[in-house]
Formats: sequence, C-alpha cells, structure tokens
Amino acid sequence: MFLAGCTGLKHATEERPLFTGHTIIFQEPPEADASAAQRELEGVVTPPPNEGFLGMRPLVALYNSTKEPKRQGKGLRHVLKYKIATPPVYLDDVPLDEIDAAMTNRMNNRGYFQAATVHEVLRKGRRAEVVFTVTPGRVHRLRNILYADSVLASEDSLRHEIRRSQSRSLLQPGEPYHLDALVRERLRVAEHLRNVGWYRMNEGLLEFAADTSQGDHQVDIRLRVKRTALEVERARYTVGHVFVHGDHDALLPASDTTMVDSLGYVDYLGMYRPTTITRGVFLQPGRHYSQRRVDLTRRYLSSYGVFNSVSIDFTDDSLRRGVLDADVFITPQQRFSLFTELNAISKSNSFAGPGIKVGWKDRDLFRGAEVLTADINGRFETQVAGAGQGTNAYEIGAKIGLAVPRLLLPGRLRAVRDQTPTTRADVGYGLFRRIGLYGLESVNLGYGYVFRPDRRSWHDVRLPDVSYNNLYYASDEFNAFLNANPAIRRSFDEQFIIGVGYTYTHTDQRGPNDRSYWLYSLGFDEGGAITSAIFKATQGARPEEGYLLFGERFSQYIRFRAEGRWSQAIGGGGSLLAMRVLAASATPYGNSSSVPYVKQFFSGGANSLRAFRARSVGPGTYDPSLQSDGANDGRFLVDQVGDIKFELNLEYRFPISGIVKGALFSDAGNVWLQRDDAQRPGGAFRARHALDELAVGAGFGLRIDPEVIVIRFDLATPLRRPDLPQGDRWVFDDQRPRVLDNMILNIAIGYPF
Repeated sequence: MFLAGCTGLKHATEERPLFTGHTIIFQEPPEADASAAQRELEGVVTPPPNEGFLGMRPLVALYNSTKEPKRQGKGLRHVLKYKIATPPVYLDDVPLDEIDAAMTNRMNNRGYFQAATVHEVLRKGRRAEVVFTVTPGRVHRLRNILYADSVLASEDSLRHEIRRSQSRSLLQPGEPYHLDALVRERLRVAEHLRNVGWYRMNEGLLEFAADTSQGDHQVDIRLRVKRTALEVERARYTVGHVFVHGDHDALLPASDTTMVDSLGYVDYLGMYRPTTITRGVFLQPGRHYSQRRVDLTRRYLSSYGVFNSVSIDFTDDSLRRGVLDADVFITPQQRFSLFTELNAISKSNSFAGPGIKVGWKDRDLFRGAEVLTADINGRFETQVAGAGQGTNAYEIGAKIGLAVPRLLLPGRLRAVRDQTPTTRADVGYGLFRRIGLYGLESVNLGYGYVFRPDRRSWHDVRLPDVSYNNLYYASDEFNAFLNANPAIRRSFDEQFIIGVGYTYTHTDQRGPNDRSYWLYSLGFDEGGAITSAIFKATQGARPEEGYLLFGERFSQYIRFRAEGRWSQAIGGGGSLLAMRVLAASATPYGNSSSVPYVKQFFSGGANSLRAFRARSVGPGTYDPSLQSDGANDGRFLVDQVGDIKFELNLEYRFPISGIVKGALFSDAGNVWLQRDDAQRPGGAFRARHALDELAVGAGFGLRIDPEVIVIRFDLATPLRRPDLPQGDRWVFDDQRPRVLDNMILNIAIGYPF
C-alpha cells in the first residue's frame, strides 16, 4: 500500500497519463558539437517530466496527498506542497508541437537551417513517455565576414571604427554558424564603440545580415548599424565639464567649488581633501567618452570602502553639440561606527563555547578616506564531556589596522593608479591559554599593498610581515611532553618571523549574482631570508646556535599555497554545486630546523574537515592516543599540525524555505610532515600512500541566509579515519550505538568556502 502510494499516479488515468520521461534522438549525428546541441535540446522540454526511481515518485506523491494550505503562502502545508513536493505533470500539460518547433529553432541557431523535429508518444497505462526525433541536416559554415556600418556614407568615423574592431573578432571563416557567437560578437563591438566615444551605442543597435544563397552550405555575414538608429545614437561624444561631488548630501547646498587640474570639485561638508577623491576620477574634459573610464571611476572610488554609493550622470551640453557634461556623485557613509561579531563553536572533542569581537571604525582618519579599525576579541572554551571534562581554554586579542586608498611609496607610480591600489598596515596582539597546561602569546606587525588590475584579478603583497611568538607558560606535564617530542618543542620555541608574502587571485565570476564560476589563488610567503643575508654579510658564517635577533633565534622557512574553487548553478531554483581543492607546503631551512608552529598547517574544523575537531587530523596516520607518555589522554589536546596539506571539499546547496537553505557535503584531506619524526610515527609524507591516508567525512547543513550574514549549522560524521590500522579505516559500519555520539556539530558564521 505504501509503495503503491509513492508512484505519484493517484490522479493519473489512461486518458490523462503522467508524463514520466522523454528521449531525444538525432536521425544522424550533428556535424559540430553534438554533445552541446543535445544538452541544449534537453533544456527545451518544459515542463520537465516526473521521472522516478524504481517506479517511485515520493515528492509527487507528497504533493498529491497534501491538502491545500488554509492560508495562502503560509503554514506547514504550504511548505510541504509548494516548497518540498513536486507537482504532477500530465501529458496534456506538455506543449509537444511547441517543443518540436523550439528544438528546430535551436538547431537553426546552430547553423542547421534544414533541421526538422517530430515526436512520438509511448503510452504505458497511466504513464506516458515522448520520443523526439531531430533531423539536423548539414551545418552552414561562415565564409565571408564583413564589418561595416549602415549604408550612410557620411559616417566615415563610425564605419572606420567598426572595421577596426574586426581585428579582434571572435568569428573566423570556416566555423559553424552559431547565433550565440554572433550575439557575443555584437556585444563586444558595441562595448568597443562605447569606449571610443559612441556614448549611446549598444548591441541592440547593431545587427548581422546573413546571406545563405552563396556557396555550398556556406553563409556570408555583415555587421552593420541598424537603419532605424537615431542620429544621436550614431553620434560620437567628447567629455565636457566634469564636476565631482565628493561628500554629496542631497539636502544641503554646495559650500564651495574648487578646480583640481581640469576637474571641478564640489564640496558640501568638508570631509575630504579634494585630491583624495579626484585621484579616483578617470574622466577627462576634451577626451572622447569611454565606458571603461566610467566603470574604472566607479570601481576605484567604491574600493575606498567608505561610500554608500558612487553614481555618474551625463547630460548633453546645451551649447556644444556632441559634448557630454558629467557629474560624479559620491555619498559617504557615517564616519564613526561600532561593530560586534558573535560566534559559537562545538567540537568533536566535546569542547564548546562562545566568542565575541567588538570594534570601532573611523572611515576618514586624515581627510583622505583612510579607514582606521580597532577591535578586541575574546573566546572561551570548555570541555563538557569526555575524559577531560572541565578543561578550559580562553583566547584574547587586540588589533589595530589602517587602510589607505593609495600606494604609500616614494614617487608617483601612475602605472598602477587604475588598479585600485590600497596600502594596509596593522599591528596585533594575541594570547591563547589552555588553563593548567600551556599559554601562547604573539605580536604581529604587517605592512603591504593590495591592487586589482581588473575586476577579476587582485594582488596582495606583504612586506614586511613581522611576528614574535612566545610559549610564555608551560606546566610540568606539558614540558615533559615537549621534552619527549623535540620536533614539536622546536616549533614552539620563542622566535621572530620576519618575512614577505605574495598572493595572486583570479576569478571569472562576472558579478555577485553569477553563481557559476571558478576561482584560483596562488601564494607564497617566506621568513628570514633578508634578515639572514644581513647577518651573513655583517657576522660571517652562521654559528651553531643560529643567528640571534634581540637574543632570540629568528625563523627561516618558505611556504607555497594553491587553492581552486568551482561553483555551478543547477537549474533555476537556487541550487548549486560547489567544490574547493587546496594544497600547501612549508619547508624550513637555514636558521631553522622546523617550521614555526603558527606557520604550520592543520586539518579539521568548521571550515575544513567538518567531521573532525579543529587541528585534530594527522599528521599522516599518526595516532596521539597511542603515546606511552600519556600526554594526549584527553586533557592535553595538542593541536596536530604538519608541513604539507591537501584538502578537497564538495557541497550541494539548495533552498528549503525563504532564508533557510540546506546542504549535503563531503570533505577529505590530511596534513603530513616533510621528514620522519620518531615521536610521530606515520606522519611523514609518502606520495604512494597519500590517497590511502586521507580522512573523509560527510554530513548535512542548515544555513540561515538573510543575505546580510550567514549563520551555519553543519552536522557531520567521520567516514574514514587515517589513524586506524590499514584496512580498517572506513568506519561506515563502526558507528556507536547512540547516533549523536557519531555526530559533530559545527556552528559558524559564513559559508565554509
């Protein structure tokens, strides 16, 4: 009875069968890009069929069995019927003749101008499937490609510019005719024209004229301006007066206007120095209008991070034909503000606790749109169960940062002016204390530059990046543990880190609403090279105890990191598939025999392997619970770190209801050591064993996403543990009797990647 009810056939009849599937068959394979044509035609079949699994359609059955909600748009019935369930699709709901015509049209758009489509319905009782048969015919290929404007011979400059744009054409003779390629090319040419003065030109004013009467399945095309285009749309414009309203307030009159070079700066509140704002304006009187310069002005000024909006209005000059006057309106944010951030943690070692950050921000420190940020943060943890119940830890820190919207360098580097450069400086202090065990403190000083050559790429340079780390407290038991593990002790030693770093990031994401994109990031940082060179030049060969700076040994290491992210939207309902892969390596040299503890890598936690507690995986197959010294009896909780890291994360994200979204995810990864360590057996990296030593977890997540802040709840369980003996590492059938004992709850702010 239950299985019969899950078929979704409750209201289906032989006269009105349920549409349960379709097949698309090509009479002969298309000559060009057959797989892409197949995918495109699959998307034409709407509404989609109610396909089942083993004859079951539980979501259709749920729709049939759920009554209409008493209040439209509200209540449990509304969620079940219209958010979770799938409505039945009957054969008479499917416009088969229209689908035939749409498939033929799609093939025409791909150059198959003799294509034809027919369909056949296969009835099976109360179910029906449809077979669409497509006869593509031969594809037409491009022969002659001509670029010219309309037939009006007087528009020599427009004709010349259109022809000049052909040198970078996306179209080539011999390629199959494809309407999408023509649309993209038309868009490219229109963008080029807008960048050289044609302010009112857009792709809708351009058209391709095609002639298929010449040659054997060949087509000649010509790009031209539509004859219906108006005179003002064909006109080329130059920029006239440019007025920059630096601290615009619509409710106040302007207090002063100052000329800065050729720009008029209109002052309202006296918040900024005029040059601070005009430096980000790339419009120049007397030059041809350029959409690229308009976009660059918006992007540069928006990168300051202190404005609510940046808008640019153009008006025709009343006295000069073909001249546009520009007004740049900049609305500032409130100068001073306070902010708070709350977070919570729950770990697989039964540690839980709250965290808080409180800060203050000044968005105009020296009247140059400099942003000063000062914050303090704190976090407390306690183990609420397990062998170490009652063990507590806390972390406190403070940080001051300054962001200046230009490069603070000697001289004037105008070559990078259009790359939205920012200079950043920060200083911070942090203290971590595992009560009764050990305490760490660190001081950090950083200075660097961030600049973006375009909207999809950015560079981050850090020089110098200085930190001092100190194990300021260690109990007798913890000292005994360090004495038994020399490699770990060396990573905890007091040490200076003086280095530089660089990261390059690139993405093809077109905007915040583009959910199908990829991103990659490549970075490296090193410590001690410059300092070591200075000591070698002044003191000679390195002594046995190493070079000392202020009586402390400084670190030398180099790290490399590569990360790739991929996101693909699925359907039109807000679902997507997201993936991240990360690989990193760190190597000590010269003045150091081990990588500093704070520069090593870890795996596990809310943004890593969510089925394992933070810093609890690896290195390699090492199992700290097997140590004979008892240092990891559940109370010491020494973080497990390594010199090499690999991680892979996969998520399927989908909407549930309103701001509530769900996710199914799986994570895999581990860390390893560069060298063998007798105190951490199994921790060294061996390429042939690396795949077998990956930890794997999976789970389900709920996300509260009101688009302002994302609160994430991820419930995960381990599927594979590398610390178990080889052959016993998969733990599908090794779950504890109490289900919750197998689960780890991660509570975090923001998506994991």
